[in-house]
Amino acid sequence: MRRSADRQAGMTLVELLAAIAISLLIIGAVHTVFLSGIRAYQRIGIENELRSEADYAVAMVMNKLYEFAPDGIDTDAAKSNHHQLTFVNDQEPTIDVGTGIIAPKTTAPTELTIELQNGALAINGKAVSSSRLLLDDQSQLSFRCLRQEGMICRSGVITIELSVKDPNHADPDSWLYIRPFTLKTEFGF
Repeated sequence: MRRSADRQAGMTLVELLAAIAISLLIIGAVHTVFLSGIRAYQRIGIENELRSEADYAVAMVMNKLYEFAPDGIDTDAAKSNHHQLTFVNDQEPTIDVGTGIIAPKTTAPTELTIELQNGALAINGKAVSSSRLLLDDQSQLSFRCLRQEGMICRSGVITIELSVKDPNHADPDSWLYIRPFTLKTEFGF
C-alpha cells in the first residue's frame, strides 16, 4: 500500500471560509442573546429599585398618618385638586365622669398635608421620596368619603396612585429605557 507524496491532509480555502462564516454567525447570535439578557437584568434591577423607593415613600406616609391619628380629611381643600390631601385632627376623646361614657370633644384643629409637588411625594412640604424617584403628572391622591360631617370626611378610603419613572433612564431612544409604571395603594381611615 503506497501513499502518494503529493496528497497533503488539511482543509481547502473554501472549507476554511465556510467554517469561519458559520462560527461568526454563532458568535453573533450568542453575543446578541447575552447582551439582551444583561440589559433585561439591568432594567429589572432598576424597576425593582423604583418600586422599593415608592414603597418606602408610601410607608412613610402611612407611618406619619398612624402617628398623627387624623380624625378626617378636609374635603374643601381636597376637592380642588388630586395632588393634595389635608388630614385634620380636631377631636379629642374625653370621659364623662358622671356616666363613664367616652365622647369626642372638639379641639383646635391641627393639620397634616400630603401632596405631590415637583415630582415628589411630600408630607407638610418635606419630600419623603428620593430624587431617584420621579412622579409624573399621572400620579394622584384621592379619597372616597363614607361619612361626612360638615367639611370634614370622617371615614372613607384613600387612594394613592403613583406613576413612577426614573429620570436617568427616561429617554425612549436609550437602550436602557425604563417605561413609567403605576403603583396603586388603597387603605381606609
